[in-house]
Amino acid sequence: MSAMQLIWPFVAGAAGWFVLEFVGRPVRQFFDLRGEVIRQMAVFANVRARWKEVRDSVGATSGEVEEMGLSDLEIQRLEEAQRLLRDLASQMRAFAQNEWLAVRIVRWLHYDPLKASGGLFGLSNALDTYGGNRAFQTKAVEGALHITPV
Repeated sequence: MSAMQLIWPFVAGAAGWFVLEFVGRPVRQFFDLRGEVIRQMAVFANVRARWKEVRDSVGATSGEVEEMGLSDLEIQRLEEAQRLLRDLASQMRAFAQNEWLAVRIVRWLHYDPLKASGGLFGLSNALDTYGGNRAFQTKAVEGALHITPV
């Protein structure tokens, strides 16, 4: 009985460490990353695109784009937004593919980090063209992370 009294605190400590390291900390990391995605999407919500999809008389896209005529400063801001969104996408992808136990918990909370990562990659690629793809990718990220549109 006294041996069990000595072993029990070590077992409880090991279990607590496991839960903290493999569940608590990664879940906290996800919510920190989600907060950073929200922040950066708000910062760059009004970044101008280089091109705009041309629509035909019926409203469908013709596959052509027209130049928007950005200044050097606007192009620099657009490129910064693309770089930061791609970085956030890679961080979200690393989380989604590496923290399997934490991913199960955040998916149970109805978040989808892998879908968010795909949306962020897509948004970083579509940010330079106004049109359906840019809107689709934005909605994909907002839906996967339950973000209210800006």
